[in-house]
Amino acid sequence: MLALQSAQVIFFLTLRLIYDTLFHIMIKHWEEFTIGPKDVSSELHVSLNRKGEILVGAHAFERLGRPGQAVLLFDKVNSLIGIAPSSKVTKHAYPLLQKTGGRHRVIRANRFVRHHQIQVPRTIAFHAVHIDEDGVLTLDIKSTRIIGRAKG
Repeated sequence: MLALQSAQVIFFLTLRLIYDTLFHIMIKHWEEFTIGPKDVSSELHVSLNRKGEILVGAHAFERLGRPGQAVLLFDKVNSLIGIAPSSKVTKHAYPLLQKTGGRHRVIRANRFVRHHQIQVPRTIAFHAVHIDEDGVLTLDIKSTRIIGRAKG
């Protein structure tokens, strides 16, 4: 009788092992993610696409003072792009264009990007975006993340 019970237990365990293997039953070890979402309403969003267009998010545009044009700056040593609002007509100032009725603005900076040999194979968003004490929107090229899809 004991041998029969042992054989039944072994048979049951063998079937259970086969079932678990076939149907990939796994034990789940969940960890709760306790960091909430960012407050995107206060975040300064700026991105640069492969066409050399700088998209300035609505909040960043507001914090810059809603300028109609801006002078583009480049710090080669620190790999920084600067966007300085310009209230007067300056020959080398770029207009901040409104597209599709949105609150963001676009600077068509392809000549600037090519001149400074800034490589952008896909759209990037800048992490370290801030407005310095001189009112210049500062973008760190070394601190970006890819947000665009690969073409191809």
